[in-house]
Amino acid sequence: MRAIKSLLALTALALTGCATGPTTTPPTFPGIEQSDKITIEDLRPKSESEKEIFSLMITSSAYAIYRIADEATAPTGPRLLAHRAYESFPELADQPNIKVRHFVTYANLQSQLRKGVALGMLTGPIGVALIGPPTYPASEVVTTPVESALIEKTAGDEEHTRAYFTEQENPSKSPVNVIYIDTEILGKRVASRCLVPPVAGKPNLFLVEAFDMCIANHLAIHRNTSPATAAK
Repeated sequence: MRAIKSLLALTALALTGCATGPTTTPPTFPGIEQSDKITIEDLRPKSESEKEIFSLMITSSAYAIYRIADEATAPTGPRLLAHRAYESFPELADQPNIKVRHFVTYANLQSQLRKGVALGMLTGPIGVALIGPPTYPASEVVTTPVESALIEKTAGDEEHTRAYFTEQENPSKSPVNVIYIDTEILGKRVASRCLVPPVAGKPNLFLVEAFDMCIANHLAIHRNTSPATAAK
């Protein structure tokens, strides 16, 4: 069990962009202090800011799914959201308040870790090491509007299901982050679901970069434009 937990932690580290080359550093956001005037009204359930591994049992439907803590990135997701909203909506100068109902991130590593366990049973640890880590085909960030009620309906025992994906969204069953954002900006409430697979041209994608893509798409929905064109 301890070995599985360690493997889950290491794989999650790679997925969220921390296991990068020695010359790769996290992105910075010059001028972010300009949006300090924006008040973030954090109305999320407290658990959404905390890390949780939902199950270590390979037979469980929640196996290898975990929630990522706010402290995994700097700035946090809600803080980066406030900054990008400040840049996108000049009207916030007069109404400098954003209500964050949900901002929560999940990592879904099921396919990768189940395959790793199966290989381990067949070949042993040395065989797995020789096979090496898998390479997944690059794909596109997919953002879709969702109903806020859908997020709230899956709280509690069903929370891990928020990290599920369809075959059409992720045909290669790559490890993914799934990010839910639900905000009220300038009196308009919008909720979105953003699936982040391995992205072309970004082999060392940091989680905060994934946030930036998903936030761009989320704000595009606020502007009633196509979210598919917002993140590049």
